[in-house]
Amino acid sequence: MQHEADSVNDRRWAMETQLAAGRFGWRAAGLAAAVFAALGVGVVLLSQFVWHHDLPAGLWLGEMIGSGVVGALLGLRRVGPLEAGAGALAFLPGAWLAVLALQAVLGDAAPRDPGMGDQGVTVLAVIASCAAGSVWHLTALRRSAAH
Repeated sequence: MQHEADSVNDRRWAMETQLAAGRFGWRAAGLAAAVFAALGVGVVLLSQFVWHHDLPAGLWLGEMIGSGVVGALLGLRRVGPLEAGAGALAFLPGAWLAVLALQAVLGDAAPRDPGMGDQGVTVLAVIASCAAGSVWHLTALRRSAAH
């Protein structure tokens, strides 16, 4: 974005673009990453101890809905869509860390994988980003209408 801003004649737009490039909320992305990593750990633990490796048919649908709900809740906490989507990418590393921890503790009785494909985390990130962005935009409109 900064290179794009340097190549235009509109100084006001260039300044706004450069400011927007530096606005990535690391703290908000860290919060989102912690929440989604915990969600990944929770899915693996449920798989191990409640479902006993027999994953329910609606698990993927539930993960997508859960990602939307968590994204919307993050949007209510003023986490931007980019930060929510980036944080959602921590779902899979959290799930893999839970698998590794269970393998260290349980040995052969532990799961061999988190139960979802590696590409599935991108779907969760897009859903979380869209949900956070929608809620974030709606609350901004609501605040501006109140003033």
